[in-house]
Amino acid sequence: MPLVVEPEKCRVCGCTELTPCKLADIESDGSYECCTWLDFDHTLCTNPRCVASVPLNELLAMPIFRGVIR
Repeated sequence: MPLVVEPEKCRVCGCTELTPCKLADIESDGSYECCTWLDFDHTLCTNPRCVASVPLNELLAMPIFRGVIR
């Protein structure tokens, strides 16, 4: 099945800016940390599970990494 990439939607989990992943409880009051965008195109969130599911060569080709790692 081909990868379907939609801007503003995580290509792995499907989260968006309005429905981000809840990553970790920060305080006992129930507040939590949310994911953000890993790439400039807003197609992959910073949830470690999402990042780990993308092959390294694809991560290196993303705009945020272009020209940084050689």
